[in-house]
Amino acid sequence: MAEPSTDVSTKKPGPNAETVTTRVNVAFPFSNIRVQEPSEDVAALAVLVRELAELLADVAPGSKAVELEERARALVIRLT
Repeated sequence: MAEPSTDVSTKKPGPNAETVTTRVNVAFPFSNIRVQEPSEDVAALAVLVRELAELLADVAPGSKAVELEERARALVIRLT
């Protein structure tokens, strides 16, 4: 008489059984990471923003204009 198969992988789960399958693919773009200096165009744009902020502070003085001018100056310093 043949013995019953004990291979668990061929058994189907019962109607009340829960099967959870999770697959996660993670890709790290290490080959795409580049560190660059700011371009001359970005630095020129920052200078323009600073000049506009200074003009705005002259035309419409106030605490927000002063804050904007300070932020624009800090940006120029950081980029140049």
